[in-house]
Amino acid sequence: MKKLLLLCSIILLLCGSACAQNLTASWYDLQSLKKEGTFKTSKGVMANGKLFDENAFTCASWDYPLGAKLQITSLGYPKKTVTVENTDRTARRFKGKRCDLSKKAFELLAPLSQGLCAVSIKCVE
Repeated sequence: MKKLLLLCSIILLLCGSACAQNLTASWYDLQSLKKEGTFKTSKGVMANGKLFDENAFTCASWDYPLGAKLQITSLGYPKKTVTVENTDRTARRFKGKRCDLSKKAFELLAPLSQGLCAVSIKCVE
């Protein structure tokens, strides 16, 4: 698994611009997982097998391999940046459209009450 992740990371780094894209970022926490019903089946376990921590700098996306380090920059003014690890998956319908940030990561980019934020995402590892 580690070799596959390393290979994917190397390919993404070599592709560079293919990795960078603009998406919409949303946020999630344990309460939202429980409210939408996904906590009932996942018990808070992410796609990488670890327990979700809303205070960690993580995201969920189908567009990047699990374990990829991503630099996420808000496109509003002032631009703010946070680095996260892709640890989970969003609903497939969001592929190419949205990434879900942990509560802690999102609030460094925009107010939680905003809900959504236009962002630029770039692979850094």
